[in-house]
Amino acid sequence: MLARPAAPIPAADAPRAVKVASPRAAIATLLPDAGGVIAFGELHQTRTTAKVRSSLARFTDEILPAVAPYASHLIVETWITRGTCGEEEKHVTEEVARTTERPVETESEIMKLLRRAKELGVAPHVLDVGCDEYKVLAGAGGAVDYDKLLTITNQHLQRAIGQGLLFARASGRPLVIVYGGALHNDLFPDPALAKYTFGRAVHAATRGAYREVDLYVPEMVDTTPALKAEPWYRAWQRAGGGASDVVIARSARSTIVIFRRGRAQ
Repeated sequence: MLARPAAPIPAADAPRAVKVASPRAAIATLLPDAGGVIAFGELHQTRTTAKVRSSLARFTDEILPAVAPYASHLIVETWITRGTCGEEEKHVTEEVARTTERPVETESEIMKLLRRAKELGVAPHVLDVGCDEYKVLAGAGGAVDYDKLLTITNQHLQRAIGQGLLFARASGRPLVIVYGGALHNDLFPDPALAKYTFGRAVHAATRGAYREVDLYVPEMVDTTPALKAEPWYRAWQRAGGGASDVVIARSARSTIVIFRRGRAQ
């Protein structure tokens, strides 16, 4: 018996921006066919934007409660350091924190997300980086190899998603959700970055039951030239450019939610 071919990826459309009442309302429109995998992506918070309420905090408080009734598993793009992998683990952890300028608050926000998921009946999962991988990441001369970091992170995410789809899921809660950076989940990646993405592979593995949802804070869009060059940026500007929560459809399976401006920590 021949296997069914994977569902084709819906073509990218001209971006359409629509104002919505809230982030929860935005996500509710994507849930009638909830199943398979929804991968949420963010721009990682930095110390420069630490005073702006993060996508992570908004996801935990406003979006997760809307998605949780449909979901059994949540995979989060983070790993908990165990302190058992020697100097390589210590060096890689410190160097990545320094280079990414991640605020100290992010760690507590991640822990809050994991705890909140469990409270809502969704099993949380994090990535498990091994000692041999820390040795690879440490690189020569003390510099972290960021190509390998992105590659290893993507491999772990894709493996965790595959495992999540095999784990037992509660009746009526068939969804596996993912939370991480708005790179790995791409359905339409830049060719130069495609090797760091799992979107197309998971779309094929789930026979089209995959959805990419990027979550952006306006203040970070304002300071990211690559985003201002995106085709959807003008559509967002026409929709008020941060005056309200906005949903932008890029294709039938690829969506952006840009939060309303001015929600401070």
